[in-house]
Amino acid sequence: MEALSASAPFAEAFDLAIRQRGLSLEALQRRMAIRGAQVSLATLSYWRRGRRHPEGHRSLHAVGVAESCLGLPADALTSLVTRPRVRRAEPWPGGVSLASALGGEPADLAACDGIDLDGNARLALVSVHQRATLGPDRTERSVRTELVVTSRADGVDRWVSFFRPQTGGGHQPVLRSAHCCRPGRVRRDTGSELLAVELRFDYPLRAGETYVFDFEFAYDGTPPETSYLQFGVRAPARQIVLQACFDPAAVPVRCYRYAGEAASRPELPVGPSGTSHIAVLDARPGVYGMCWEWD
Repeated sequence: MEALSASAPFAEAFDLAIRQRGLSLEALQRRMAIRGAQVSLATLSYWRRGRRHPEGHRSLHAVGVAESCLGLPADALTSLVTRPRVRRAEPWPGGVSLASALGGEPADLAACDGIDLDGNARLALVSVHQRATLGPDRTERSVRTELVVTSRADGVDRWVSFFRPQTGGGHQPVLRSAHCCRPGRVRRDTGSELLAVELRFDYPLRAGETYVFDFEFAYDGTPPETSYLQFGVRAPARQIVLQACFDPAAVPVRCYRYAGEAASRPELPVGPSGTSHIAVLDARPGVYGMCWEWD
C-alpha cells in the first residue's frame, strides 16, 4: 500500500486517500452528506485535481468529515490545506459570508460579476417557504421558493437568488417561473454549477414596506439525483420552512434535519403524503437543511 507523505499537497493526498479506500466520489459525497457535510461533486472533483482548495470554516469542516469517511487520522488532510487569495464577499454585520451561506467556496462567486452580492442586505427576511419536488428516479425536479421581505430603505427593487444542484455532471439549472418579480442579470459558474439570478420587483419599495414574491428553479435536460434541501441566511429570519415532496415510487427510508455544523441531526417523519419538512422560527444567520437516505 502506498504511504501518505505528510508533505504531500492536499490534492495529491486527497486523491490517494480516495483511491486507497476504493470509493467513488459519489459514494464519498453520500457518506459526507449523512454526516452533515454537504459538498457538490464538482467541488470534490476540483479538490481532488487541485483546481481548487478548501477555504473557510465550512469547507475545513467538510475536509474533516472526509477524513472520517476515508478512515484517516484527524488532521491528515486538513493540515495540508492551503488557502489561496481570493476576493471575498464580506460578512454582513452580525451575519455570515455569502460563500458560507451557500455552502460553497468564495471562488465560486467570481462568475457573479455585475451582480450586487450584498444587495439583499437592504431587505429583512420575514418568511421563507421552499419546497422541493422529487421524481420517481430520486431526482430533483424543481425547487419553488416564496419569500416575504421588508425593505430596510427606500428604493429597494430587487433580490438576488442563488441556486446550485447537489451533484456535478453538467446539470443546467434554470429559472422556470417568477411571480411578482422578473429576471434581470443572470450569472452562471460552470464549474460549481452555481446560478445567480437577479429578480426585480414590480416597483421600488419604501422603507418598512413588505413585499411577497415567489420563483421556481428547474433543469434543462436531466435533473440531478439529490439527498438534501437547504437554505442559507446571512442575517436573522423570522421563519424558514423547508419541505421535500417525494414521489410515491421513491420515498426515503430516513430523513433528518440539520443546522450548520451542529453534530445533532434529529430524525424527521415522512408522512403518508410522502412529504417531510422543517420549520425554524427566529432563525439566526447560518445554513438550515434536511437530508435523507434513499437506501
